[in-house]
Amino acid sequence: MARSSNKRQPSVLNWMGSLILYAIPGVNLIFLILSAIFAKSTSKRSFAIAGILLIVISALLTFIAFMIFPDFFTRLAEYMRQPRPVRVTEVLPPA
Repeated sequence: MARSSNKRQPSVLNWMGSLILYAIPGVNLIFLILSAIFAKSTSKRSFAIAGILLIVISALLTFIAFMIFPDFFTRLAEYMRQPRPVRVTEVLPPA
């Protein structure tokens, strides 16, 4: 028996707008939460829930990495703060 659905499928432009909002830092989490709650299509709702889970898992793994390897990240931060000489190479031959 075929499943009948009265809901319209999201268009390509609708998905493109969603992906653009998902790519903006800070806006993406708000957009995903609102989409998970208010989306009319199940595909948009599932996408939003998967995005939220991905953000939560990434944040947890990052937190765990900072707790397990604090010395590594401290040394990395100190290395990045050190000034390094900038080498300027001349592109054009001398006149």
